[in-house]
Amino acid sequence: MQTRYPIRAVAKITGLSLDTLRAWERRYQAVVPERTDRGRQYGPEQIERLLLLSQLVQRGHAIGGIASLADEELKKLLESVPAPSSVSGASAVEADPLPALEMLAPVLAAVERFDASLAADELGRLAAVLAPRDLVYKVTLPLIREVGIRWHNGTMVIAQEHLVSQMLRNLLGNMVRLYRPSNPALKMILATPSGESHEFGILAAAMLASMAGIEPVYLGADLPVAEIAATARRVSAGVVLLGITLVSDTTARDVKLLADSMPEDAELWIGGAGRAQVDLSNLGRKIVLLNDLSSLEAECSRWRN
Repeated sequence: MQTRYPIRAVAKITGLSLDTLRAWERRYQAVVPERTDRGRQYGPEQIERLLLLSQLVQRGHAIGGIASLADEELKKLLESVPAPSSVSGASAVEADPLPALEMLAPVLAAVERFDASLAADELGRLAAVLAPRDLVYKVTLPLIREVGIRWHNGTMVIAQEHLVSQMLRNLLGNMVRLYRPSNPALKMILATPSGESHEFGILAAAMLASMAGIEPVYLGADLPVAEIAATARRVSAGVVLLGITLVSDTTARDVKLLADSMPEDAELWIGGAGRAQVDLSNLGRKIVLLNDLSSLEAECSRWRN
């Protein structure tokens, strides 16, 4: 008889929190454990799948975009995506979410109490002791994921998500000021189109761009593409990065309008879970699809060089 493991054992083996395991099962059907009178029971093949998913999420993939893939597809995807530490000049990043969540415990506790000042202080403490890239991968991304999971399972409300967004915007501002070149030659617009309120992805992208010596012009979420294009023309941006999580009836039209209206020699980069669902034919300019933040860093390096 095949060995089965309870959820707490699986949490220790995979490094995923109990809340994360439950959310991945309930929301994305990433795995379907056996239900018994002793609770959820996981087999070795399900643990292996969770480890694959965890590694891919640590490398910037959204769980919603990969949860439905077969195991073999996950393995091929993992082989094709370089580990974050392989990016030139980058410090090593551990692919284990558990230490990150332990570091974030004071921040999350303060957010749960709506103590914005204490949460910001705790985030600032982490920013002071971690290397900038580690701050993105070990703090910002795990914080984004955990807030999303807690919002979905009802343990956090929208107001708390907005509190975290504001903290990360402030952190981004500090990082941009710290790493901005004295005479930046490259500018990147970052925004999401109208109706798209998820800004965490472009926030993380802006932080990494600033560390790559590129000046991010962060416009935020839910912005008409005409405004995005007008700003790109005004600042002579070389790249417009558009974050798309949810694809609507107007998404293709908006992307086409943006491509037609932004500076002629600028590149259009598209990231987010909805990137692969957008019709990008006949846009008449260079389009770059960003699979994850590692690919963003690689494109930033290419663009600078």
